[in-house]
Amino acid sequence: MKIQNAQSLVVGQVVSTVLYNRGRGVIFAIHGEQKPASVGSLSGCVSYGGNATFDIAFESGGISRALPESILYGKQWSIFPEIKSGKETTRIVKQAEAEERRKKQAREEEARKYEAECQRLKTAPEYASLSQDKNGAVQVTSNIRRELKAKFPGIKFSVRKRSYDSVSVIWTDGPTEEEVKSVTDKYKDSYFDPMQDMSVSSASPFNRIFGGVGYVFTDRNYSDAMKQKAVDTIAKKYGSSLEGEEITLARFKSGELYRVGRDCFWHSQGVHGEINRILSEMKA
Repeated sequence: MKIQNAQSLVVGQVVSTVLYNRGRGVIFAIHGEQKPASVGSLSGCVSYGGNATFDIAFESGGISRALPESILYGKQWSIFPEIKSGKETTRIVKQAEAEERRKKQAREEEARKYEAECQRLKTAPEYASLSQDKNGAVQVTSNIRRELKAKFPGIKFSVRKRSYDSVSVIWTDGPTEEEVKSVTDKYKDSYFDPMQDMSVSSASPFNRIFGGVGYVFTDRNYSDAMKQKAVDTIAKKYGSSLEGEEITLARFKSGELYRVGRDCFWHSQGVHGEINRILSEMKA
């Protein structure tokens, strides 16, 4: 489908886009001969045609250079009849250029700090036992194992590579899951962005030197002795208010306590859920 009655654009013309939260902008330079009548789209999505390119300065800061004519007429852009004066166009361009310079300086400063932190970590005494400058889950597995052994002596951890980008940590009793995550979370080098529906890299200087993976799974198991302590705690606190219901380890392990005391707690898992909550906070 071709655009009907398309008119050539001029310097100072106001446009806007939904891309990158840029919003309204003004055309400040046009390169090449415009051919708006040749611009069209396939299935309303893919644009084609045109000849010119446009430089656009945005009121929010930033500049888009050499934007193709076909893209400017696409669905993600709007063209308005408003024409800014030469003076106003110049003001917006200067403001946008200043914002670009500021962002560039900020990126350069961030890169400088990133590199400085990488160099510091290479000789940091607290990480002297960790392997450096390798890649992937194998390095992460080794380093997590070393850190946990040093921080929680006497606790047996199973640290295994699950895939090229994930590691699992399993242990029984011992430290809480939050305590273990204080060690393992820094090895995550990406996160899932629901807005983009994709994994986004967030690699830190620590990840660059000591390794990183997308996922570190932690799973704390509990011995019967720990479970009994949690059961006894709940039985002592709530037993008299649960209409004679027995709160025992056997009933907890069988799942019978899910339906007991659902009105007593903020969650819907009854006494079973409350025992699990107590377990998660207990240290061996």
